[in-house]
Amino acid sequence: MKIDLLDSFEARIRWDQEKAQKGDTAAKNRLAKYKAMLDLLVELPGKPSADTATLCRVRQAKRHELWRVAHAYDPEVALRIIVWFPPEGGVVVTVFSFDKAKLGDIWYDRAAVEGEAVVDKWIREHDDDG
Repeated sequence: MKIDLLDSFEARIRWDQEKAQKGDTAAKNRLAKYKAMLDLLVELPGKPSADTATLCRVRQAKRHELWRVAHAYDPEVALRIIVWFPPEGGVVVTVFSFDKAKLGDIWYDRAAVEGEAVVDKWIREHDDDG
């Protein structure tokens, strides 16, 4: 599957790359986890049909079907990528990411609101009439 990396997500990756180049082991850990999660998305044949431990619907999202991508447990970091699968298929959009270890489950309410706004913007920018 093709991935559309949005600017905010790419900025997050660049920030970790810069820190990793300076020897930050936590940034290196985050980059490895991001790579694994993105590799998983690339290998998907299409939008998931059911929740798994790695891919799960963001239940708080109402207007757009958002999914969160997770990695295996790590006591140091709990990265999540919020993604959206456009109805026409063929692509997954990385809406944004965050470290749940610092924010907890309550952040999914905010992720739903912000994620749906980002999806609305993506739709406007990719509208054939626009």
